[in-house]
Amino acid sequence: MKALTGKRAGEEPSPSWWVPLLLALPALIPLAQSLIVARLRGEVATGFITYDMPYYMANAREHFDQGFQLLYGNPYASYDTPAIYFQPQIFLLGCLERLGLDPGLALNLFGIAALFFAAFVAVRLYREVVGWSSPAAKLGLLCFFWGGGILSLAGLVYAGATRKFNAAVVLYFDLGQGWWSLNFGRNLAQPTEAYYHAVFLLAMLFLIRRRFAGAIALAALLSASHPFTGLTAVLIVAAYLIVERLHGDGTVKPAHIAGSVALVALHLGYYVFFLNRFADHRALVSQWEKQWLYQAPAFVLALALVGLLALVRLSRWPGLRRAVQDPRHRLFLLWFLIVFGLTQHFRLVKPVQPVHFAHGYDWMALFFLGSPLLLALLDRLLKIEPSRLRYLAVSAFLVFFLFDNLVWFATFLSPNSSRAMNLRRNQKEVLDWLDRHAVPRDMVVSADQGVSFFVPTYTRVRSWYGHAPNTPHFQQRLLEAQQAFEHGAILPAWKEMRVFYVAYRDAGWKPPAGASEVFHNAQFEVWECPKRVESQKSNVKTDCPLLSTFNFRLSTLGRRTEWKF
Repeated sequence: MKALTGKRAGEEPSPSWWVPLLLALPALIPLAQSLIVARLRGEVATGFITYDMPYYMANAREHFDQGFQLLYGNPYASYDTPAIYFQPQIFLLGCLERLGLDPGLALNLFGIAALFFAAFVAVRLYREVVGWSSPAAKLGLLCFFWGGGILSLAGLVYAGATRKFNAAVVLYFDLGQGWWSLNFGRNLAQPTEAYYHAVFLLAMLFLIRRRFAGAIALAALLSASHPFTGLTAVLIVAAYLIVERLHGDGTVKPAHIAGSVALVALHLGYYVFFLNRFADHRALVSQWEKQWLYQAPAFVLALALVGLLALVRLSRWPGLRRAVQDPRHRLFLLWFLIVFGLTQHFRLVKPVQPVHFAHGYDWMALFFLGSPLLLALLDRLLKIEPSRLRYLAVSAFLVFFLFDNLVWFATFLSPNSSRAMNLRRNQKEVLDWLDRHAVPRDMVVSADQGVSFFVPTYTRVRSWYGHAPNTPHFQQRLLEAQQAFEHGAILPAWKEMRVFYVAYRDAGWKPPAGASEVFHNAQFEVWECPKRVESQKSNVKTDCPLLSTFNFRLSTLGRRTEWKF
């Protein structure tokens, strides 16, 4: 292909503006399903299509809920946890919510912008590398956006062997029921992943165009945004600049290499050394060290199609020796080797979610390596006569190449496939009341895990336990809350703070002495217990004295918009 032999793709015709928009639209299917499912079940739609999304908005609130702070602390830890975190996209989400937007609405407005930005960047990179002048190139772009592997085909074989034809079995080999997104397009369904992929692909485009300072700046942005993708980006940029300099490229200046290497050092220094100085963060790391491995059954099936194309290209046409003479091929080879190496780090050291490094990044590198062969195959199919046979052959090939994502999207036809974190109306009423009345340094101890999970997302205060991976000592805290409502075991720490207990109505729970009921609805009752005070005269402590003064609290500015469907 001309784009792979040194001719600039700027000479290629450009796709119309609507092409990336149209290609991006399928990524909105999970969000649409979550709204429909909420409507069918009589729930309050949040717009959070996966478990982690409320956590992002809880982080975002931390920039403003206790007064403005550039760095934030973990919203699922104690109020005294150090403010040591910053991600630019989280800060932007906090600013959007500060305008009065509902947390889910703020996240999805950001997500839609990131989705279309990622789509435009992906189309621009594709045109730069592959081209756009032929019908085969246009079909190849569809393959880049929504192509996959043979995970679902293997799942169908497995379903036939077990005689259990359901989504869980068909997606058995697709990690996380497909939510680990082992190809490019599927990542666009998640707002933060769309953002990461957009910045990453733009950095790769800058490398290809020899705009090294811009690539380093984008890698720095990604480093600040995410530990996993950030490490991938800074390693690729640094390694590529070093290789190009050794290969004799004088446009790579010593300052470029020094800057990229320093960026790697800063990334590791912050995420590996600085953060681990703090006990709360170390507690989280111990919970993140999960066996979420990226082993052969997953990566072989996920990368089978693009891997085969790349293997043929590198072994026969033009062959590895000639391929490494092309600076673009060198980039794609380094890109793949670094990503794949990071996904396999568990073979050398203790694993920290190795599959987090995949997310389609290895798939994309192999796609670009094998893209000339893909276009040659499509071009041959497009020359088949008669036309009826040509349409059949091209359609069959596209269905085969896109089959993983066709099956994944088909599962959203069933409401049972939804992973959306919607709320029951009684839960939302409790959260709304807490948002109006609870103030920072108050604590919520809830018998309902849903309410507890969403407290930092929808209110200015914290819950005793919330998002499992990011609550220090989550299992212990969950057990402590359960013991409080099952056996009346009140922790001494709770007596030192103002606590709102959220109990199920008619569950027989006996609140602490002196607590007062301040809210109830059909399912829940909320009891307020002020912090223990010490009398200055008698030094007699009371567990929960009645309030003697009238407290006036400002309600939050702006009316928050709930999802309506």
